Amino acid sequence: MTQQLDEKDKKLGECLARIRDGLQGLQPAVQAIDEFLNFLGKPLEAEHPEVYEKLNWENRTSDKGAFQMLRKDNCNDTQLFNHLDNIIRANKGNVSIGDFHYWAGDTGFIFRRKKKSKQT
Repeated sequence: MTQQLDEKDKKLGECLARIRDGLQGLQPAVQAIDEFLNFLGKPLEAEHPEVYEKLNWENRTSDKGAFQMLRKDNCNDTQLFNHLDNIIRANKGNVSIGDFHYWAGDTGFIFRRKKKSKQT
């Protein structure tokens, strides 16, 4: 007897197969999970914003003030870069995480600026 799979079941099966195959290198597994979450329509969340501090951010200045830039081709953790990039893109290119506002640039670039503190 042949069983028909709906689209979600097929995507879940593909995701699980990629996770299995990706255990040798975690990046494909992380991407598979992110893609499946995006497929479900749920925005990705960052539970521990401090992990992004270990990335090698480059300090920059513009007419709007100081900001930081991260380049994928010069990143010390491409897996974490891809994870953050997926979070930003799942949130329409802009997201606030912890004390920073992040936004996507051209492919391979992420930017962030410290949030302004509220005056009392």
